[in-house]
Amino acid sequence: MAREDHINPSERSLAYSDAIFAIVATIMILPLSGQAVQGVAGSKDLLAGLLQIWFKLLIYALAFILVSSTWDTHTRLFRHIEKVNETIVLLNLGVLMVVTFLPFAFLMIAEYPREPVAISMFCGCIAVVGIFKAAIVWQVYNRDNLLKDEEAETGNLSSKRRRALLMVMVKPILAVIAALVSIGSIETAWAFLILMMVEPALRQIGEAVYHCVRGKTRYGLKVIRPSRLVSETAETSRLSCFSDGVYSIVATLIILDICVNNVPTAAHVQMHGSVVKALSQDAPVFLSYVGTFVTVCLLWYLHHTMFRHIRAQNSIVLTCNKMALLFAGYLPIVFKLTGQFGKEVGTGNSSLAVQVNSVVVFLASVWLLAMWITASCKKSETLHSSAHTTMANMFMVAHLCIYPVTSLVIFCLCFFVPINSDVINWVQIGMLGVFILLKLIRNLAQKRLENGKAKISKDKNRQLSEIPANRESFRAMHEGAAATAYV
Repeated sequence: MAREDHINPSERSLAYSDAIFAIVATIMILPLSGQAVQGVAGSKDLLAGLLQIWFKLLIYALAFILVSSTWDTHTRLFRHIEKVNETIVLLNLGVLMVVTFLPFAFLMIAEYPREPVAISMFCGCIAVVGIFKAAIVWQVYNRDNLLKDEEAETGNLSSKRRRALLMVMVKPILAVIAALVSIGSIETAWAFLILMMVEPALRQIGEAVYHCVRGKTRYGLKVIRPSRLVSETAETSRLSCFSDGVYSIVATLIILDICVNNVPTAAHVQMHGSVVKALSQDAPVFLSYVGTFVTVCLLWYLHHTMFRHIRAQNSIVLTCNKMALLFAGYLPIVFKLTGQFGKEVGTGNSSLAVQVNSVVVFLASVWLLAMWITASCKKSETLHSSAHTTMANMFMVAHLCIYPVTSLVIFCLCFFVPINSDVINWVQIGMLGVFILLKLIRNLAQKRLENGKAKISKDKNRQLSEIPANRESFRAMHEGAAATAYV
């Protein structure tokens, strides 16, 4: 009984874990939006500056995908766990402690991509996370009172434990190999780092080979069927929490640079004559902040609206969500570039800054559209019944097409007309009006549809109420005719 007192529901631990993963995945962009963008600004040529930091931007994408993939493995593991004891809580805190070190390891590998020490540090974090997760698997499957009933009561627990260990250990094994081979060949180490990005596919192939070797060829081939990507679903609560965390942190990060670099000093105030005039020198930066903040919030609104209709996720929906969050994570850099170069129309930097802004917003929004299309293809399994109507689907697609279409148009216009940052910032702010207008149109259409249904229902009820009266009239007429014939 005393041991049972130390067992608690897992919800709080999972919420805390989702918050940590979201913070870590997002704040890795901070070093790039600081020193790297300052280096771009110092070059006076935006294109040349972007070419200098392209590798760091790519490394951020790699690190983001690896962190979000680690979070995904965490969700898959805890999907079968209903309760946690103190041992699991401490092991989970060990996972989170190592995960919080990843931003430093990412910065090291971004600054020194050919140093074995930097690669080993990054890979070491991934490996230690895997060891902690393996310990959680061992603890949970040896105490079936921590598992959900359907997991504990069906199937062989030993087989399930082996499958769970395979799930959490493939990425750490690849990380250890990458760290070891980095001493002799950096290129080979990077190849293993890239393999870590496609670890779920490698894991499925390994599982299929294992079953084929044991003579279960049909089951092994079933494991690697592409249809599993859409047929296997899970609930979306943790996905929504993780996504909310990423969007909220991105929306917050864009103010940090203003707090550091745009508070006027006493020397600036004295030079310009007043605080108002000193602040007015940074007006493009503040306008860019408002435009970027509105964009982040509306992207979250689209995500929020979409997941009011999505009740289950599959692997493709999860991948689309990761990509949407990845490009949303680039928005703090886009904000700084737009504010820094958006007014340099004569040099061409302004149009390029606007195009970079448009590309990032396009990619952050088009993956949301891809997510909805994927979910709609299996709507009976992934969508609530409220989203099965043509009108609901039509308005959802209309909402999701606003940003991709607008961004694509602005990107193309920059090839023909010089555009400064004020244009795209005001367009982004004006998106609020577009969404409000679309909401009013949707409400009006729904009201007309409901009125039409009410009218049809009223007419049907009236017709049904007249049927008994018509029957009585017909009966009276029939009896009268019969009496006349008798006479």
